[in-house]
Amino acid sequence: MDISAIFSYVKMISSKRNVAKQSALNCNGAVAFGGASRYNGSMMARPRSQLLRSRRIVLLIVPILLLAAVLAGRYFSSHKTVTEVPSSFRDQTLSEAQEVQVNINPGDFCAAVLERGGLDGHEAARLIADVRPVYDLAKIRSGQVLTLFFEKGLLRNLVYPIDRDSFLEAWRGSGGGFRGRVSAVPYDVRRETVRIRIENSLYEATLASGEMMELFEPLSRMFEYDVDFNRDIQPGDMVSAVLEKKYLNGRLAAYGDILAAELLNHGKSIRVVRYPSPGGGMGYYHPDGRSTRRMFLRCPLPFVRVTSRYGRRRHPILGYSRQHNGTDFAAPYGTPVRATASGVVSGRGRDGGRGNYVTMRHANGFASHYYHLNRFAGGLRVGLRVEQGQVIGTVGSTGLSTGPHLHYGLLKNGRYLNPLRLQSPSLAPLPKEKIVEFQTYFSLVFTPILQPQASPLPANIPIHAGFLPLAAGSVRDPR
Repeated sequence: MDISAIFSYVKMISSKRNVAKQSALNCNGAVAFGGASRYNGSMMARPRSQLLRSRRIVLLIVPILLLAAVLAGRYFSSHKTVTEVPSSFRDQTLSEAQEVQVNINPGDFCAAVLERGGLDGHEAARLIADVRPVYDLAKIRSGQVLTLFFEKGLLRNLVYPIDRDSFLEAWRGSGGGFRGRVSAVPYDVRRETVRIRIENSLYEATLASGEMMELFEPLSRMFEYDVDFNRDIQPGDMVSAVLEKKYLNGRLAAYGDILAAELLNHGKSIRVVRYPSPGGGMGYYHPDGRSTRRMFLRCPLPFVRVTSRYGRRRHPILGYSRQHNGTDFAAPYGTPVRATASGVVSGRGRDGGRGNYVTMRHANGFASHYYHLNRFAGGLRVGLRVEQGQVIGTVGSTGLSTGPHLHYGLLKNGRYLNPLRLQSPSLAPLPKEKIVEFQTYFSLVFTPILQPQASPLPANIPIHAGFLPLAAGSVRDPR
């Protein structure tokens, strides 16, 4: 807070008090002139007491405002880091630049972030307005870092990472205004083969392999329709994949598409390849053209522990044996619960036994239910259409429950099924006229996995991987 503003505020209060004092004195004089002098003493005492109280208030306010200004200055200065720009990041217009990195905190808006970085309010407003046609800086997200480059106290460049693959760069033009562009991160994209041996779980194996943990989720999702990673994995199983690795300055920074993968599960080979879907987009297919997608997911939770299976059991709270029409999955509070198939919400509520529950109606007479939820997904209501894999709530321990877990049940035409034994039908296979072309591509892209020693994928194979980032060196490195 500006110290001069504090004193202006105090001066304003004092002037108002002086006007009040003069008015009171005039009032007292008029009363005395009218012959009511016996009231003069009491009316004179009243303004004096008010003035004394006002002075006390001012004396209390001023130190508090001064202290607030000092603390605010220390807070804002602590949220920016000033460092010299590495030589690899310099260009001819930033030869004397200083780099200021400002952390974006929850609740921040762009003008405040820019002011913390060293811009005044007018300059910040101009920058935001000039860049808005390219990217709206009102969309900045907490957890990101806004980088400013100054030369002789004047802002020259701004860099903001929009996502993993693109960033905003703004710079000062010759007329004093700002221009901007959204550019692709200049990754060096390489096609490589990865092999991961599983001894306990895919998660632990990915961690031990030296690969980034970012690889774990997309790799597991490729096989989630065919394998239950909670109960089907055996020691010695192997996952192999041909994928894109994105390097920046010689270091692995991210993964691109997984082009092909194989899971050797207890001697059984499950192979999948990424290929254009008939209806548009990309999908994963088995060698015979069957889609990896099935009507139902094997599990509504990512990776959990089965605590109670389908069948007759002794109820842990009620104390007697009865049929358990579902499967219980232990998981921490707040674990996302996914709809195992596309369908319509037929029930949402709470009762003493099921706790917070959701029931869904699916095609071909199927229905599913999810009990003991902690919370429901925002906007979830009866009659809402929900897609497969969409989060409908989180794991909790509501109702008759001894700890956080999900009770998942499945019915067909009103009769309960064992969810862990369901053979779910495959969805949307490739058309017959595409099978020969697909199998030719499959054999080419799968070659590195079949070879004992991993070898690079030949560069002349037309990989169905979508658009790749710009070549290295086409734009400046934002990191």
